[in-house]
Amino acid sequence: MTRRLIATSFGEPADVLRVADVPDIAEISPGFVRIAVRATGLNFLDVMLCRGEYPVRPDFPMTPGVETAGRVVETGPGAEHLLGREVLACPALPHGALGSSVTIDARLVVERPSHVDPVTAAALPVTYQTAWFALERARVAAGETVLVHAGAGGVGIAVIQLAVARGARVVATAGSPAKLDVCRAQGAEVAVGYDDFEKAFDSVDVAIDPVGGDLLGRSLDCLAFEGRLVSVGMAAGPPPPVDPGRLIGRNTDLIGVSWGSRYPSARPDAVRHAYDELFRMCASGEVRPPVSRVVPLDEAPAALADLATRRTTGKVVVRLDDSGRPGDIGRPDDFVSLDEEEAS
Repeated sequence: MTRRLIATSFGEPADVLRVADVPDIAEISPGFVRIAVRATGLNFLDVMLCRGEYPVRPDFPMTPGVETAGRVVETGPGAEHLLGREVLACPALPHGALGSSVTIDARLVVERPSHVDPVTAAALPVTYQTAWFALERARVAAGETVLVHAGAGGVGIAVIQLAVARGARVVATAGSPAKLDVCRAQGAEVAVGYDDFEKAFDSVDVAIDPVGGDLLGRSLDCLAFEGRLVSVGMAAGPPPPVDPGRLIGRNTDLIGVSWGSRYPSARPDAVRHAYDELFRMCASGEVRPPVSRVVPLDEAPAALADLATRRTTGKVVVRLDDSGRPGDIGRPDDFVSLDEEEAS
């Protein structure tokens, strides 16, 4: 049996998710592996999945959780080389990783180097791969200025760290003084509130937007000639339509990036290269995954509710051992808890 979070209807995570014991898949298919989960990262897309707002609607019963670290405990034919290996993986829905085990296509698995612990590894795939490909698609070069919205969130912090590593100058927005301090601590030269950013930043080369809503259109006015705006999420809802005339005048690129929906299957070599670079940068200290909370499985719905209302900073990770009990990992000292902050 596997202990998993299960949703059988759409709604807010705290309302529709429950912990249940469900049977394991009896036989592992060729090319698949079963992973005993050690840690699973939470993302806003998990909230969207629960609400039925994600572009792909998985069948019920559904388990969220799209990034996990664990140990391969069983394999199907053709994947025996992974047996016993510590790995990082992105499961395919509806059978996500918020449970004590998950079965996944071995092509979506990478081996976890020993210098990257499971909690750190579980914070890497969605946020850092999204940030990596957003910067790649935007062709960010050393010396350019990059504006990052929601700079204290998981994707925002990843963008700041990776852009700084590229030699870019980074500026950021966030929704509270404490979150602005986080942006600066991660490497942003300037950080301001959402009400002020058009005045503060009037000629940036690239803007990375995980927020959506009216921020996307407002960001167009901050771009320099041949600037690039990359939309990577819609935490504040879909943006209003953009008049192409606004793009033509400044020769602007408007780019969409959704890493998990296509990149692992459509660009596997590029994804593995990104992982190799991220693992290297973890060792060098250029990448520092911002895990601010580690919770057990039964607290994951409440943690997703906090994530939904932007009452979190950095990354929240669910920690399990092989039998589903939470691990003994504390909160890093260099991140602040914003659980009492009004949602920004």
